[in-house]
Amino acid sequence: MDHAFSTRLGGCSAGKFATLNTAYHTGDRENNVFENRRRFFRLFNYDYREVVSAAQVHGTDLAVVDRDNRGEGALAGSTRKKCDALVTTEERLPLTAYSADCMLIYFVSKQMPLVALAHAGWRGTLGGIGVEVLRYLHNNFGVDPQEMLVALSPAICRNCYKVDQETAELFGSSGWGSPAYQEPAAEGGFKLDLAAVNREQMATNGIKTENLSLAGLCTSCNRSLFYSYRRDRGITGRMIGFIAIRGQSGGSLS
Repeated sequence: MDHAFSTRLGGCSAGKFATLNTAYHTGDRENNVFENRRRFFRLFNYDYREVVSAAQVHGTDLAVVDRDNRGEGALAGSTRKKCDALVTTEERLPLTAYSADCMLIYFVSKQMPLVALAHAGWRGTLGGIGVEVLRYLHNNFGVDPQEMLVALSPAICRNCYKVDQETAELFGSSGWGSPAYQEPAAEGGFKLDLAAVNREQMATNGIKTENLSLAGLCTSCNRSLFYSYRRDRGITGRMIGFIAIRGQSGGSLS
């Protein structure tokens, strides 16, 4: 399997988008995004014009894609699907998602050539998008969660991610109200740990500890490495994550 999560380094964008912005909807010039994507995917020997992405709507829906979907979302205006998770069994078809604080969740089956990629903001996390992916793979492909490899991307940490009382209560009423997942912030509001919630969702739904990897990097703390929607007050670029089946049976995140 091939997979990666970009930083903000090595691109051609300027100003608030400096330098490797990979998303069209940010206000950056389209030609810059084209070039940034080309540079990124060239590192992994993929054509940026053949990737698949969806219009991320902060939900829990997913879509299965194959060779007929190749290139959807690669160019501005070419996105067709509206969902926050993609699944494929097609070789050399890069699934992509975009983030500037939200978490991306990578899935690899060890039973068969199959990968998935999910985008988990607070709404997707609350709705259990990672769990929904696991259920779908089990019900439709017969994939045992205990034989899955899962990785959690860099995302905003609990010290940087403050939410209002209403959001905190939504998580609390869903079982995520303990100090392990949220705590009152000194300046008001609540600190919410998206990584901890997603990690526990995976662990309690069959993912073995040794098969679960957490990046542990905060997109907000690491200004030189990552864009952050919260830190940069909404005017910023996006990192890109991708996963693809290289063409070999089995799975690996190493």
